[in-house]
Amino acid sequence: MNPEFAEQEYFVLHLLSVSREPLGAGTIREALSGNGMEMSEASAGRLLRDLDSRGITERVGYQGRIMTPKGEVRLDELVSEREKLVSTGAFLEAVKSREKEMLLEILVARRAIERELASLAAECRTENDIASLRAILDRQNELLSKGEPMASTDPEFHHEVARISGNKVLQSAIEIIRKSGEGASFFEYIRTRVGSKVGSDHEPVFQAIAAGDPDAAAAAMARHMDNIIRDVSKYWKDHVKELNRAW
Repeated sequence: MNPEFAEQEYFVLHLLSVSREPLGAGTIREALSGNGMEMSEASAGRLLRDLDSRGITERVGYQGRIMTPKGEVRLDELVSEREKLVSTGAFLEAVKSREKEMLLEILVARRAIERELASLAAECRTENDIASLRAILDRQNELLSKGEPMASTDPEFHHEVARISGNKVLQSAIEIIRKSGEGASFFEYIRTRVGSKVGSDHEPVFQAIAAGDPDAAAAAMARHMDNIIRDVSKYWKDHVKELNRAW
C-alpha cells in the first residue's frame, strides 16, 4: 500500500470512529480535502468500496458507511504506523520542503478572512447552528481526552463557522486559501511539538458566537490564528534548523 493511500485510509477510519452516524462519500471527500488530500466524490466512493470489500467498513443503506470491528483493529494499526513515521523523522523530513514564509503568508490571509467569518457567524447564528458547533467541539474534546489526534474536527469547525456566516464570497475565498496551505494534521503536529494546548482555541470562538457577540468572536478567531502563526515560527526556529543540521 502506498503512503498516500494509507494516509487517506487513516483519515477515513478516523472520521468514522468519531462520527455518531454513517458518513457518505461526499462528506468524507470534503473532510479529506480539508486535510490537504484532494479527491473526487467518485474516488472517495471507490476507496469506500475497497474498504467494504476488506471488511473494514460496512454500508448502511443509503445513509453511508460505518466502521466495523475489523476496521477498529485496522485503525489501531494505522495509528501505530503513523506514530512510527513521525518518530523516525519522516514527517520532519517532509517539513523541510515547506517554505516558512509561504506558510505564514497563508496563515495571515486566513486570519483576516476567518476573523470576519466568525464575526458574521455571531450575528447570523441560530440555535441549530450553535448546537452544530457544540457537537463538533464535543467530538474534538472526546478525542483529546483519549489522547487521539483531533485534526479531523479542525476543518469541520472552521467550515461550519464559514457556513453560519452566510457570506458565500468569503466562504469561497477561505476554501481556496485553506487548500493552498497544509492540512490540519500538519499544524496539530507542529503545535504539539512546541508545547501548545491543541484544541483549546476553538472554545472561546464558540462561546462568542453562541453569545451573539461579533467583536468577541472576531477577536477570539484572531487569537486562534495568531497562536498558530506563533507556533509555526517557533517550530522553524527550534526544530527545523536543528533538523537541517542533523541531516
